[in-house]
Amino acid sequence: MNKYSLLGSVGVGLCLGWSGMSYAQPIIATSIKPVTMIVEAIAGEHAKVQQIVSNSASPHDFALRPSDVRKIHQADTVVWVGESLETFMEKALINADKFDSSIEWLTVSNMTLRHYSDDHDEHHDDHDKHHDDHDKHHDEHHDDHDKHHDDHDKHHDDHDKHHDDHDKHHDDHDEHHDDHDKHHDDHDEHHDDHAGHQGHNHDGVDPHVWLDPDNAVALAKAVMQKLTGLDPENQTHYEHNLSVFIDSVNAAEASISASMEESRKLNYIVFHDAYGYFESHFDIHPVDSISVNPERKPGAKKVTEIQSLIKEKSVQCIFTEPQFNPRIVSSLIEGTQVKSAQLDPLGVDIDLGPSAYPDFLMSLNKQIQSCL
Repeated sequence: MNKYSLLGSVGVGLCLGWSGMSYAQPIIATSIKPVTMIVEAIAGEHAKVQQIVSNSASPHDFALRPSDVRKIHQADTVVWVGESLETFMEKALINADKFDSSIEWLTVSNMTLRHYSDDHDEHHDDHDKHHDDHDKHHDEHHDDHDKHHDDHDKHHDDHDKHHDDHDKHHDDHDEHHDDHDKHHDDHDEHHDDHAGHQGHNHDGVDPHVWLDPDNAVALAKAVMQKLTGLDPENQTHYEHNLSVFIDSVNAAEASISASMEESRKLNYIVFHDAYGYFESHFDIHPVDSISVNPERKPGAKKVTEIQSLIKEKSVQCIFTEPQFNPRIVSSLIEGTQVKSAQLDPLGVDIDLGPSAYPDFLMSLNKQIQSCL
């Protein structure tokens, strides 16, 4: 190679370096928009971020498409909230061999985790009572069924030949079950290989962790460490972005805290119990939530209970969410002076960029205050 060819190669390399060397950028797959806000703030222009759940969808009932699965396979690492929110993620991560290398937000160090209140247990008690009644009915049905069989047994002697054929069928059926059990044993063995991944089963833990600024900082630090491991040449860049991110979150937090005095006087109801981290952090308290699980319509008992609370607690506002049909809220406030406003726990309308997460916090505060 002559010196001109060498200089040409160096020039191309410098140009690639100046443009961010996109061919060498780490690829990070994120589950939902709040995760993307934080990951992009730390990555800047030195990593490619691909979000899995579309902004208009809810992670509570999302189903992966083939294009989403490809994002997981292509990523150097995946950042997600946790199995209790994103039930569709665990199997896909295991299949792509990305489970152990992923960042599961619920397991990150220095997290503040909120457990759902005992009020939810009352809902489960009602649910369990329904099942007990169902089991009682089921048992009574079987008692009648057994009596019928006793009467029927006297006719069975004439059908021995039929039963011999039937037994042969059962032998074949048992052989099929043995194969099926073997398949399950293989599956369990595969699952046991991943049992070392600590903490991804968070029964009773509120998974909406992104609504606490302290948890956002905890994730940002974990993302910085992961990106530094993937791309050590840009460690200084990631550390600088983390510092800027923390400062901007602190500034947003201070601004919100200073404006919360009036919001603390607001008697409001939320669409579903998603805002506990934000409410605890800023010391505001809802009267109630319409639903624990936004995928399940509240029963008649819950609707009556909320209608009573609206009167008893002088509720001023009920918040809807852009991810769900607001019809139930409209029916609850019909004929009352109660206002309705939209509260978005995913920041659908927030522009991505270095300040996206603090902007998201500020927008939540603004949405709450819109009901004052």
